[in-house]
This record gives sequence, C-alpha cells and structure tokens, in this order.
Amino acid sequence: MMPKRIKFYFIDYLKVLYSWIRAFRKTFVIEPGLFYTGEEYNIDSPLLVTCNYHMTVFWLWRVLKKRSVRILVIDTNGINVWCSAGKGQFSAGNIISQLKRYDDKIIYNSNKLEIVLPKLSLSGVSIPKLKSYSIKPIIGPVYARDLPEYLDNQPLRDRVNDKFKFSFTDRLFTLVPSVIQFTKYLILMFAALFVWHYFFITGIYWQVLPIGILFGISYIILFPLLPTKKFAIKGLTLFLFFGLMLFYYFINTSQVMDTLTLLFYLSFMSATSIFFSLYYTGNSGVSNYSLVKKEVIHFLPVSAVLYIAAITFIIIIGVMA
Repeated sequence: MMPKRIKFYFIDYLKVLYSWIRAFRKTFVIEPGLFYTGEEYNIDSPLLVTCNYHMTVFWLWRVLKKRSVRILVIDTNGINVWCSAGKGQFSAGNIISQLKRYDDKIIYNSNKLEIVLPKLSLSGVSIPKLKSYSIKPIIGPVYARDLPEYLDNQPLRDRVNDKFKFSFTDRLFTLVPSVIQFTKYLILMFAALFVWHYFFITGIYWQVLPIGILFGISYIILFPLLPTKKFAIKGLTLFLFFGLMLFYYFINTSQVMDTLTLLFYLSFMSATSIFFSLYYTGNSGVSNYSLVKKEVIHFLPVSAVLYIAAITFIIIIGVMA
C-alpha cells in the first residue's frame, strides 16, 4: 500500500458541525491508513498517530496542513482518542497492525521508527510493546493547537507532564452540544406532562424545559467550582442550591405553590441533577472510565427512584385537581 495525501472539503466542515451538535458521539470515520500533508510524501517528516474519528483527524489537518507531516490513522472504530484509549482501542497492537500494512521502506528512515502519540492516548498504549518493535514513542501535547510550535522544536521531547485543563473555553465547547442533546430527554418529559395536564389540569408541563436547560448550563459553567470529583455529587450540590431557592420561594408564596407541587419540583430537579451529571461524563474530558461505571451503578438507580417519585406526585396533583 502507498500513503495518501489527506484532504478535506466543504462537506467535511458540515460533518464536523454535525458531530459537534451530536455531542461528540460516534458519527463519521476516516479510513485507517498512512496519510501525509504537503505536496508529497516525505519519509523524514514527523509521524503522528491518531484515531479515525473524523472530527479529530479534521482538526489535526487544520493545524498541520501548511507543513509536511505524516499521519497514521489507526482503527478505533470511529471513537476519539481519549475514549478509545480508555476502552483499549487506541492501543500499541492497533498501531503496530496499521504499520505492518506498509513496506518498511515507506515507514522507516533508520533502524528505529519515531512516532508521536497524543498525550490523551497513554491510558491505552503499552509503551514497552512499541519499543519491542523498534518503535520509539514520543508523547506529544494534549492540544492539537500546540503541535506546530511543538514540531518546530527539534529534537522532539516528551510532553508527558502536559495536563488537560478543562478550561472555561473547553467547557463552552461542550456546553451547546451537551445541552442540545440533553434537551431531547426534556422534550419527552414535557410531552408526557403536557398530555397529563391536558386531561388532568396540573399547571406543570413547560416548566421542565427551562429548569433542565438552566441546570445543564449552570453545571457546565460552574463545574470546577462544585465540590468533589464525582460528577453526581457535583450535580446534587448544584441541586441543593436551586432547591433552597425553590424552598425559599415556597415559604414566601405558599398560596401559589402547594406542598405536592413543591415535592414534584424537588424530586424532578434532584433526579435531573443526577441524570445530567452522569450524561455529562461522556463530554467532559476529565472523567475516568472505571470511576464513571461505578457512579452510574450507584447513582442512576437513585435518579430513577426520584423520577418515579416525581411521576407519583404529578399523578396525585392531576387526580386531586
């Protein structure tokens, strides 16, 4: 096989937009293989390894298209670097398998091959295994935008101490798609409550949309300020703040909101706080796969029970209306 020059077109910008709105879920893929930027393939140019998630390869191309580099796209089943590494798909075995598809004369310019790995792939890549195949792995930066400056400083050095900061800008990047995707669940809740309100007047149906959206936006913006590293606990902390505000409103306007209505809102808000928190683990960039599994096991049933409680209260409100 021969390397291919990597190219993207206007349609790829639309694909990236769609993938972003889809909250980084599996969408479009790049065929695994050896690619290059620049006018022609240069065996002396740096070899970067990445996943075959379309958006990732696109952003890599965007920052490197004006220079000569080689890009080895490995098969991660269309999943991004961080997630595929956590699931064992971004691995030394997959890197080696992809390299073996090409003649050594195309890949190696000396006895040892030097490759640049994305920092976020380290949880899934066995460094000793790569070295056993005469491959010298170098740990690149976390962010693709840092690659041009990084590649300009020869010889390339490990950036193993780089950290994913999950800055305000990073969180804003996840905010819109996360809230859009979560809103589909809120719409289903709204539809169910509207139908119930149509037959049994409750006065509660549209309110779930702004409550859920407000919580999602607040959670993402305030994420680093909320206590503990557990996503669900962060969500419950935020619920406590909103719950106290609601309770204060109830105390001062009890003639408008009865006790059953208050219980519905508290149950719904607490259930939603946990549900969105667990949903956001897939978009945050700072979650741990094994810890997330434990959180889901422990807190998702709690969210389900709270939603059942909210349903019970809204049924009683409707029947008693």
